[in-house]
Amino acid sequence: MRWVIHSRAAFEARHALTSYHGEAEEVHSHLWEVAVQIGVKSLNDEGFALDFHRVHAVLAEVAAPLAGTDLGDHPDIGLPSPTAERLALFLATELEPKFETLGGRLLSVSVWEGAENRVDLILE
Repeated sequence: MRWVIHSRAAFEARHALTSYHGEAEEVHSHLWEVAVQIGVKSLNDEGFALDFHRVHAVLAEVAAPLAGTDLGDHPDIGLPSPTAERLALFLATELEPKFETLGGRLLSVSVWEGAENRVDLILE
């Protein structure tokens, strides 16, 4: 049995793929939305898995420095191209140890590039 906690955050940032169909894109902005799932195998003494506020605070802390930036300039996201997949991988790398400290295991990171397009990174 496992409890799964969900949290979401959003931020505006720019990016441009370096070789979209063979050509560099123009820099453009998106509202990026990020959702995480954190698994916990047992409830604490108060009867909950993880404190929602603490989970959201961790997610917001990691996402906040990306707001208003050009993701292409970010050393861990920008190369070879600042894709939603690279953003998901960066966030997972940053978030995983922080959620472990809270007592949970990061199960997935979802990134929306605008309202219609999403990529899911499932940690196994």
